[in-house]
Amino acid sequence: MSTPLADVEARALIAGEIVMAFVPRHSLTEGDEFPVVAGRRAAPEDVDPAYRRWIGEPLPAGEWIGVVEVVHPAALLDPDSGRSRHVFTRPGDGDLVILRVFDDGGRPVLSDEAFEARVKSIEGALNR
Repeated sequence: MSTPLADVEARALIAGEIVMAFVPRHSLTEGDEFPVVAGRRAAPEDVDPAYRRWIGEPLPAGEWIGVVEVVHPAALLDPDSGRSRHVFTRPGDGDLVILRVFDDGGRPVLSDEAFEARVKSIEGALNR
């Protein structure tokens, strides 16, 4: 299974700066695993200025696996309070997936504590 992650989105996931991605609606479910790769190049105007430096940059060496922890409709993410939790200038249209990313040795990119803190931050920005 592959996902159409933008280059900056994949890079930020691998770096541990974010733990969520926007994917087409119903394309992933909880427990799915997939390689974290850049499937498309992000348009600069769609990327938050803090992440534009990564547009077109190659991903770090190695294989990276994303495991879907939670799936929500992206429309639930509050555009203002959720802005700092992703790399784009506005939320995506499909689903928001919270991902745990692992390196090719099976080690998580983030510690359990750091991952849980980011998940709580995202959940606090959801309109339910």
